[in-house]
Amino acid sequence: MQSNEISGSRILVVEDEEAIAQGLLFNLMRKGYAVELAEDGESALTMAREGEYDLIVLDVQLPKLDGFGVCQQLRQEGILTAVLILTARDQPDDIVYGLKTGADDYMVKPFDLAEFLARVEGLLRRMQWARRGGDGGEDSKDSPEGRFDFGDYWVDFKTWQAQTRDGIVELSRKELAVMQIFAEKPNQVITRRELLDKVWELPNHPNTRVVDNVIVALRKSFEENAWTPRHIHNVRGVGYRFVP
Repeated sequence: MQSNEISGSRILVVEDEEAIAQGLLFNLMRKGYAVELAEDGESALTMAREGEYDLIVLDVQLPKLDGFGVCQQLRQEGILTAVLILTARDQPDDIVYGLKTGADDYMVKPFDLAEFLARVEGLLRRMQWARRGGDGGEDSKDSPEGRFDFGDYWVDFKTWQAQTRDGIVELSRKELAVMQIFAEKPNQVITRRELLDKVWELPNHPNTRVVDNVIVALRKSFEENAWTPRHIHNVRGVGYRFVP
């Protein structure tokens, strides 16, 4: 059952294909969300700046300004509304680029409606938790606070900033959440299922690629050579081990 605290959340859908847009609007409104539509990138920027949305569902291929450009511009302006990118591109580099522009999650078209609604609910609940400063949430009990240093790098869990190979950048929510789990469990095997459960809140989902793509993004930030990683190691067929 959907939590009462996220019912009525405001969502901006940015989609130029009418059939897809109407389907998203219909199903989100059925869940009790207040939903508005933008049909191009420039309109999306204007509405995101002026409205107080809890989530932006953002298509990549848009007229006037693509979704990557919209997300990057919003983050540069300090607008931290959660962003779920919808893309027809299933290339890892495109997905990693989307995360690097500041998106919190992504889905590849065509996608399962039930999974889409679960992702939306998960992002909204995490935004509510973040606004309360993590007070009272299960995930906050053992979460590291302040700055976590490892090797030549660091992550600040309060500011979301990190020292990376490219200098100081702001991590996405998913990257930050994965790094929190790594910091809590150094040198331990962490399964993909555990990451799906704690970060995406999709413990039984059959596709673990969403996890692998965030790991690719983190390795680009923190590893000199992704093929011989110093910090984020594969555990074949299981998941990952983080070595500080």
